[in-house]
Amino acid sequence: MNLIYQIIIRLYGAIIYIASPFSLKARQWLNGRKNLEDYLPDGTTENIIWFHCASLGEYMQAKPLIEALKERHTEHKILLTFFSPSGYLNTGKNEHVDYKAYMPLDTPANAQSFLERTKPKIAIFIKSELWPNFFKKLHHNSIPIYVVSAVFKPQHYLFKFYGKWHLSILKGVSHFFVQDEESKTLLNKKGIYQVTVNGDNRYDKVFEDSIHSKEIPYINSFKGSHPLIVAGSTYKIDSKMLINISNRMPKVKFILAPHEIELCDDLKKYGLLYSQANKDNVKNHSILIIDSIGILSQLYQYATLSYIGGAFGKGLHNILEAIAFGSYVLFGPKFHKYKEANEAIRVGIAQSIKSEYELETAIKKHIDNSSHNKNDALAFISKNKGANKIIINAIKNVI
Repeated sequence: MNLIYQIIIRLYGAIIYIASPFSLKARQWLNGRKNLEDYLPDGTTENIIWFHCASLGEYMQAKPLIEALKERHTEHKILLTFFSPSGYLNTGKNEHVDYKAYMPLDTPANAQSFLERTKPKIAIFIKSELWPNFFKKLHHNSIPIYVVSAVFKPQHYLFKFYGKWHLSILKGVSHFFVQDEESKTLLNKKGIYQVTVNGDNRYDKVFEDSIHSKEIPYINSFKGSHPLIVAGSTYKIDSKMLINISNRMPKVKFILAPHEIELCDDLKKYGLLYSQANKDNVKNHSILIIDSIGILSQLYQYATLSYIGGAFGKGLHNILEAIAFGSYVLFGPKFHKYKEANEAIRVGIAQSIKSEYELETAIKKHIDNSSHNKNDALAFISKNKGANKIIINAIKNVI
């Protein structure tokens, strides 16, 4: 299986190269890895803490941990790498990060060259980033490996017959911090016992965001005295339903924040683009379309009610950002694999809908903000935070 993987990973690189003339993301993936050494430590820097994230979502999980470790260990340097362009290009500047780069393709030569250049003291991989060649080289070089916020399910390929070779490599991981008992049990059954259940560190992130909230210009002017629906990470089907409902509910204001900023071009005829808003014209519109990156999590503080997109498609996006501000949350039908969504429904701070009619009915039911207890939402976040503290305490002696 190792040989098959080495062939597959090289084929992946070749496919990206072939696709690059036709795909912006493929070009970004390739171009970001050119002259990679210019973005890495020069080989003489000591005390490097390496964080690796697949994309933007994983970075948002890692961010509170990055900041906490940097504040406690100011003499250390943070190296942050990404696999996906959507992560590298959309994270913005973080004063706690000293180096930001793309992770090279997972080949043995790339892994060896990268580690010789960066010389990390520890490596922290977020969620499901389990690159075998890098893990083997890290273990061979006696560099501690930590996997954070991981979730494993019985159907994961690691627990199939063809995943045994990869699983054997993961036995070299110093410690797994997993989100639930099922993940721990699955790893234990395969002989991996260096596992701690510490929950989901996204709760730490959204809690910090909520207590250090920042005002977003023009939103109060847009909202006025009207109820406000904040719809985050929307796709075409989500936006279509919400626009139709907006036409039938003229006294309600709507904010649409598409998952892909390119979708704003299709939506601008229905409302005002945030990039064109000012304190005067924003009052004259019922729909505000967010064509700016990095402000969505703070928009939920203005919400009377929130809608989170993705659950009519491949999967639900982050509902915790809205809940952290005490907002009741609505989302589509494909939510069952998301533990936090199931729990939120169970405690009465969220609802799944299956159609435009159900969505409109739910909005009308909850719009007055009286049918749920805001304190229940805040308590939900408070109860589940604390994952990062467990990680920091566990690795402090290694750093």
